[in-house]
Amino acid sequence: MRRKTIDLIFIVVQAICIVGLFTTNSFDYMRIAIGDLIFWLVYIILELKQKWTIPLYIRTVVILSILSNSVFGEFINLYVSSVFYDRLQHIFGTYSMTLWAFFVIQQFVKIRFINKKFIIIFIVSLSVTLGTFYEINEFFQDEFFKPIIKNQPSLLDTDLDLISDLLGGIIALFHYLFSTSLKSFKFPFEEELITRK
Repeated sequence: MRRKTIDLIFIVVQAICIVGLFTTNSFDYMRIAIGDLIFWLVYIILELKQKWTIPLYIRTVVILSILSNSVFGEFINLYVSSVFYDRLQHIFGTYSMTLWAFFVIQQFVKIRFINKKFIIIFIVSLSVTLGTFYEINEFFQDEFFKPIIKNQPSLLDTDLDLISDLLGGIIALFHYLFSTSLKSFKFPFEEELITRK
């Protein structure tokens, strides 16, 4: 029930943000906010269809990272008015998305990752990969849509984003390694295996 409530709150707040961006003629940011909404709606559908589930904490931080991007970064325009907001958003966004992807991938392959060395390599690699995808996405947006405010104004910005992404991934790694609740989370495929025995 809490999962549905969190998703519904996200959809409503994101929709309000999209309308706000439209009314302020922030069409470049509006396009990104719509993309974020579509991303989460597609995940909700996949989650229901595949019978996946993620810890409520991870669902909450992913939604908070999307909303902080849309509301604070784009609508309130902290990406332009703050020197540090983009860095903080990259750290927080990669932290949350790394944990989310880590749990989704395990359910996709139906294997629980338990080897500590593998988990360390996997989570760090996952965060670097996500950071790279962010930067490629920003590059394509700049090249194809020619926004008024560029996503990648300089090579320094791109490099600092990638460093921030790595830092977010390292925080995700330490959080997972020291969290009893995340490590003991039961996946639906594990419960199916138990009931079959």
